[in-house]
Amino acid sequence: MALTEEQERLFDELTPLQKRLCTEVLSGLNKSNRQAYYAAGGKAKTDETADACVSEILNNPKVSAFMDSVRKDEVNAAIMTRDEALERLSLIARTKITDIAEFAENQVGEDEDGDPVIASSWRILNSEEMVDAAAASIKSVTSTKLGNKLEMHDPMAAIQQLSKMQGWDSATKFDHTSSDGSMSPKEPRTLEDFYASDPKPES
Repeated sequence: MALTEEQERLFDELTPLQKRLCTEVLSGLNKSNRQAYYAAGGKAKTDETADACVSEILNNPKVSAFMDSVRKDEVNAAIMTRDEALERLSLIARTKITDIAEFAENQVGEDEDGDPVIASSWRILNSEEMVDAAAASIKSVTSTKLGNKLEMHDPMAAIQQLSKMQGWDSATKFDHTSSDGSMSPKEPRTLEDFYASDPKPES
């Protein structure tokens, strides 16, 4: 992970042991703080002493400031951005059932009159046949007594959410005081309308 200039400044203010401990804790190897301490070169003779040393180091204001800045970046990177949300909703709205499943009709026999008996079948496309964008629209796949059940995310719901996020639904003003009681869009008043409806000021 590349550090920002501020994070580099905070890191440079740490002691060698503090730097190594921070590196081990942030390495992503699922080490405990105690294991990270020993891996960083800690010289405590007992585990209890090691735990106390780790606690003291991680609670140091300079170490804490550095660790908090790095973890904040990790959290921010994990949060979906608005553009990512718009892209995901667009994929759901555009995907058709035929993008993720294949349908077929096959003759399975003949009836008493000799006419063909046709049965419909379907299958979910495999990973090589289905594009990643289409896979995003799958909500769930479950097995039932009647076969597999495929459920997709609602494309209309996705379009409605896109509409809200993009502000496509512009507000319309209505005049609730129409003489016939109906609701009609309220038009801007002209200067002539103003003088025709409002009493003229006394001279």
